[in-house]
Amino acid sequence: MKLKGKTPFSWKKRGISFRYAWKGIQYAFKSQHNMWLHSAATIIAIVLAVLLNITAIEWLIILFCITLVMALEIINTAIEVLADHLHPEQHPKIGLVKDLAAGAVLIAALMAFIIGCWIFGVRIINFF
Repeated sequence: MKLKGKTPFSWKKRGISFRYAWKGIQYAFKSQHNMWLHSAATIIAIVLAVLLNITAIEWLIILFCITLVMALEIINTAIEVLADHLHPEQHPKIGLVKDLAAGAVLIAALMAFIIGCWIFGVRIINFF
């Protein structure tokens, strides 16, 4: 059934949309130094999780934190690219928008760090 103004579902178009999404992820990794830092933190968290044998629930919490920080960093990048395109010269409101988006990433990253300390901290202390 075709809805008014809507095209029918297409696997080919879904595949194309995934390619566009992957292109966006690649852009974020190539252009954003913070994505490299988040990736390093991700690797450290996964290695610690394996070495310290965390529980399934703790794995879910760690993976949620990783996903949230990475997704917010990509959204922050999208906001920055759009803002720079719409207003290439410096403008206080554009700067504020970019600062707010960066602040959202910072809040998530700090919370992820705190959660990581909570999950790994006791195990690391007990290890020594």
